Amino acid sequence: MGRVFETVEQPPLQKDGKPFPPLADFETDFVERTAGKTGLPYYEFTGNLNKSESDSREYRLIRLPNNLAVMVIHDSTCSKACAALDVNVGSLADPPEFQGLAHFCEHLLFMGTKKYPKENEYNSYLSSHGGYSNAYTDLEDTCYYYEITYDALEGALDRFSQFFIDPLFTADCTDREVKAVDSEHKKNIQSDMWRQFQIEKELSSLSHPFSMFATGTCETLSGAAKEMGVDLRDRLLQFHSKYYSADIMKLVVVGRDSLDQLTEWIVTKFSPILSKGLTKPLFKGHPMTSNETGKLVRVQSVRQQRVLDLTFALPDVKPYYRSKPTRYLGSLVGHEAEGSVLSLLKKRGWATSIVSGRSPSAAEGFDMFKVTSNLTELGTKHYKDVIRIIFAFIQLLLGMKPQKWVQDELRRIGEIEYQFMEKNEAVHLATTLASTMQNRYLAPEAILPEAFVIHDFDQELGEWVQGFLNPDNLRVMLICQDFDVDLDKVEKYYTIKYRVDPIPDDLMKDLSGPLFYKDLHIPAPNQFIPEDLTIKNIDRSAEPAKSPTLLKLKQGLELWHKQDDRFFLPRGDLRFLIETPRGYESPLNSILNQLFVMIFKDSMAEITYDAQVAGLWFDVRECSEGIFVHIDGFNDRIPRLLKIILEALRRFVVDDTQFEVYSLELRKRLDNVRHLEPYNHSQSNALFLNQGVMWRYSDKLKVVDLVSKERLQSFIDTLFELTRVQMLAMGNFTEKEALDIADIVIDTMDSKPLPEYARCIYRSILHDPGCYAHHERMPDDANVNSSVDLSIFTGMTDNKRERVVLDLVSLILQEPYFDKLRTKEQLGYIIYGSDRKYISGHMALRLLVQSESSPAYVSQRIEHFVRGFRQRLVDITQKKFERYATSLRVNREEKLKNLSEEANRFWRQINTGYYEFDRIEHDMKILKTIRREDLLEFWDKYVNKETAPAYMSLMATMWSTKIAQPTDDELEQYPEIILGLHGCLRRDGIDNMSLADVSQLVESAVEDGKTETEALDQLVDIYEKRVDDPSEQSVKSVVEKITKQESYVRTALEMAMEAKRATTTGATAALCNGTQQCNGANGSSAKHHHTASGGVGGSCNGKSPANGTTTTTHEAEDVEALTRDLSSLKNIGAVKTPDNIWVFREASSFKATLRQSGSPIPAIPLVPKYT
Repeated sequence: MGRVFETVEQPPLQKDGKPFPPLADFETDFVERTAGKTGLPYYEFTGNLNKSESDSREYRLIRLPNNLAVMVIHDSTCSKACAALDVNVGSLADPPEFQGLAHFCEHLLFMGTKKYPKENEYNSYLSSHGGYSNAYTDLEDTCYYYEITYDALEGALDRFSQFFIDPLFTADCTDREVKAVDSEHKKNIQSDMWRQFQIEKELSSLSHPFSMFATGTCETLSGAAKEMGVDLRDRLLQFHSKYYSADIMKLVVVGRDSLDQLTEWIVTKFSPILSKGLTKPLFKGHPMTSNETGKLVRVQSVRQQRVLDLTFALPDVKPYYRSKPTRYLGSLVGHEAEGSVLSLLKKRGWATSIVSGRSPSAAEGFDMFKVTSNLTELGTKHYKDVIRIIFAFIQLLLGMKPQKWVQDELRRIGEIEYQFMEKNEAVHLATTLASTMQNRYLAPEAILPEAFVIHDFDQELGEWVQGFLNPDNLRVMLICQDFDVDLDKVEKYYTIKYRVDPIPDDLMKDLSGPLFYKDLHIPAPNQFIPEDLTIKNIDRSAEPAKSPTLLKLKQGLELWHKQDDRFFLPRGDLRFLIETPRGYESPLNSILNQLFVMIFKDSMAEITYDAQVAGLWFDVRECSEGIFVHIDGFNDRIPRLLKIILEALRRFVVDDTQFEVYSLELRKRLDNVRHLEPYNHSQSNALFLNQGVMWRYSDKLKVVDLVSKERLQSFIDTLFELTRVQMLAMGNFTEKEALDIADIVIDTMDSKPLPEYARCIYRSILHDPGCYAHHERMPDDANVNSSVDLSIFTGMTDNKRERVVLDLVSLILQEPYFDKLRTKEQLGYIIYGSDRKYISGHMALRLLVQSESSPAYVSQRIEHFVRGFRQRLVDITQKKFERYATSLRVNREEKLKNLSEEANRFWRQINTGYYEFDRIEHDMKILKTIRREDLLEFWDKYVNKETAPAYMSLMATMWSTKIAQPTDDELEQYPEIILGLHGCLRRDGIDNMSLADVSQLVESAVEDGKTETEALDQLVDIYEKRVDDPSEQSVKSVVEKITKQESYVRTALEMAMEAKRATTTGATAALCNGTQQCNGANGSSAKHHHTASGGVGGSCNGKSPANGTTTTTHEAEDVEALTRDLSSLKNIGAVKTPDNIWVFREASSFKATLRQSGSPIPAIPLVPKYT
């Protein structure tokens, strides 16, 4: 008998009998209307939605006859429309026998409907109109959302609505998408965030569904179905039919069309969703009962970290939205100013951060309050004392009762933030509102301001909530890599080692008695709450300026300014780069700079925390040029905060305790890099091989032992001797104020001007024609995934026409690439195509896959896609071409939504040295001149190996330790497809065949004229003859797996045989013609139109074009000039494969052989307004 969870019809009574507020009223003030020409009914809210004064969007709240509540939003300036639909059911509703089913349903819903049966119809439509889609599954919510160009919204809404009316859940898609869910879980196995969440579930009450595993795997889905003898698809249909009711759905739609038009579309398309009543299950009880509290849990982490997590069981507090009692509590316990818990912990060297507030792991019927602190090594030893300090502060709050002035301060900050709210991404607005509307207690008029506004002060309610923060209601979790006690338990899904003990008696005794620390007190009133909210530019008639003004350009200073003429809010954005040559001149200086910034930010926390609470955000970070400072928020207090930061920065003295804490923290961060996902490592390596100066984490680890307090202080004392300040002041600042701010910076820094020749200019690496691949072993032994990041270089970034063509090609490629390798082939969970443009360097088409399969096989599948994609460009119709061009134009011309976006756009041009402020307008002019034929011409010039006069590619691969990485001898001897086929065999359980066996199998099968099926039968026969007992179930399972139509082995075998046939045919043709074929770039004497290199693929030739494409004399001369003798690459350990790919393992040695670019030439003359 499986587990059964008790449900209730109505929310259970609160602890101590505390009454719930009344449910939101979605009847009163809703007036019946009819939708346009259709005449279909709906109900519109006629009350006040309390929209922000600064919000230019228009809102309409409606309810359809099926009880689907919808927020309709008109945005007259939006380039992108979007929709989000939140279904109020999530993983808590999973059947215990199919854990992860809600998440699995989320995956499958995208895969075709009765009206639109093609499985990628939805994503194909979105992609061709510059859009994308995504979804997430939470405890009690599953949210689906998408974004698209504004003019294609209706078609997207029609396709979107069908998911909730008549999804297909086809058997083929069901089988394949289980693998995607499984891959997603495996991607998360090494994530400490997911691991902690699972331990919390593992240790919760078994009588509550919170205790179940939520993501899903092959084992919990298809495996469970097979074991039970049921059809997984049938259970999926039952789940959708049971829970997906219009009554528990909330929809938000944002578009440029009028409210009436949007409403008509919504009513027409979403009214057919069935109303089945309130199908969301409400569960009795709490995940944390008295059986789960009072525990000390030790959890082993993957990364180096020391986390103390205190969790208190709370009743459901979400209904009390008007006073938000946990926000009050979290703001005080998590405060960082003088007198706070964190301030005292830092003084003792025990912690570096603290976060406090309502847990995200909550749902209707239960809540939790968390206090989470990152401890130091010393703090871990004193974890009991850390807990005592936290409880001493809690006792302080209990003793003084909730303070109205504190709540008033939070309310005032929220009101200012809401009154002068900046416009954000439409899709973020839609998903946030759709989730917010699921609070059944939230009144219609409170939906829009919910995230900002506190309405009431309820001292009695605050006391009631605070009362739950007691030691009897507590679970303590310590998360570290190493413990001095044995971890005697192992969690099932993540194999997490942990241990559960009672909270020590001495600690419980202290927590239950009075605790007092003289350094603890509640914070003083916030001095950074803005007072002057005057908007200085009130002229709204003028067209906004398209670029900032260069006010000053002299040795040591470059000042740009633009007063806000677009958003008219009392906000400012100030960013400046303090260029100093010392900051990045060596790996040691790089980590000294990093350590300096870490300690500096920590030392400023007591001062700057109030500023951040009051809407004044700041950041200081190290970079290759020096130190970057960014302050934005309400401009009233920016000059004051700036002066505080600069004075501290310039005269900083390293504190002994801070040095001890953060030098260890730095080591921890460097060490933790190895636990990043494989695709992160591939991306980093690709960047390293394309960027002039870049210190890798491994470079820094080699010198971190040289760091000392004395060396750090000496570094800081001389860091700012020579500087150049590059600054952008934007927003509610006048020109004079910008000049005054620049004077503050220059005077406070008090540095000598940095000469132009000493500046740290960003330089890109310039590659040679040919194919290159970097192989590296994953530093994290436990990660099962590998990754491939392929860059096919497509000319130079400075070629303005070709960069637009690349944008268009990349846009067209993204959806079919994802559909082919992710949806259909299920190569892995993380798969995407994009482009990359390096400053004054190459442009590249980038194709990335993270997968459990061998990188050799993945590389071949990418190559196979690339070869096939050319035909898509050949076949593209004029109508489709124009649709993609329109999508690109709409994407690029998207209206700026806030000051930060505008500042980012300008800063990018200033900081890179291009100063091409009119880049978008210029690119769009070029776009109008591009024809269909240009795409194919571009593809053949750069991407098609058979025609590219100077083909260049660079592949960065990470190999999981679970996969056999080929040796140098194997790389030299076997084509990549043979390596890939061998990898597929090993992945599927065949480890009794060598590379030589695989190569011989393919060769003999082709020579004997066998089909792929016959060759696969031969392979199975070889395998079965080499095992002890072919009748064993494990052997049968392997055979069943590899003989499936969609198996990786079958695919790899087909590619290998096709490549072998092509090689044989090509060699015979060459002999018959008596020709000697050259390769131009890498010295190979064999030219293959279809060779073993890319499976069916084309070797890396860097040769003269074929297929009728001609190469001009000028192009041929360029290729010859770029070509060099690469045979000497063997001297640095590189290996040349049969596919003419140069494989290297030591990236720095290879990089050292390449040239670097110069700096960009400014697009405009740099003439300052003031000399």
